Amino acid sequence: MKRKRVNENPRQTLLIVTASQSEALYFSQMRKDCRYTNMSVIWAEEARDLEEFVRIAAKERIKGRFDRTWGLFSFDTFEVSNEQVREVLPYAKKRKIELAWVNPGIGLWYLLHLQSPRTPILDNGVVERSLKGMMANFSLDAEYLLGEGDSLHLRLFPSKAQAVVNAGAYNSLFAQDFRGSLAPVNMTKLITEIGDVCGVADMTYNQKLIGLKNN
Repeated sequence: MKRKRVNENPRQTLLIVTASQSEALYFSQMRKDCRYTNMSVIWAEEARDLEEFVRIAAKERIKGRFDRTWGLFSFDTFEVSNEQVREVLPYAKKRKIELAWVNPGIGLWYLLHLQSPRTPILDNGVVERSLKGMMANFSLDAEYLLGEGDSLHLRLFPSKAQAVVNAGAYNSLFAQDFRGSLAPVNMTKLITEIGDVCGVADMTYNQKLIGLKNN
């Protein structure tokens, strides 16, 4: 009897284009740690503004024939206002680019894994000082992720679900003081899509390597 051929749909591919080197390094850590072979991360180093950033992401989407493409940026990278972000959203949609962002910077996303701020944070220095109190020698500089912080994603991963909860609470808190502003943390949809497209990650082995789990 002939064996029936099993038709399996090919896995979708996901591209994350980042505006800063730190964002690229962090999500590259995620790609490696979780073994997300169908996820790619590119730093749009040459982007000078948000519109050019979207243009570069769209170019990479077409060149790599990616099924899903996200552009991740921090407000401080391009020094953009809420209105400037709103203006570029239709253009991003037209170019088939989903946008995720953090205001003021990616450090706030790290912090939300560990705590939910009680007041709005507008200064990256506040974020950095808070994280230094929990992780010795922490720095928002990209060099930190290339050295002592090369396992930052592994350390934060167990609190990924809590980060999403804290982001929701923080966005609500922020809205009370800044009515009409965009949510400062727009990451949940991206994190959800990474899980949907790339699958569930088993981090146990990697966490044991850095002593986060008991043997």
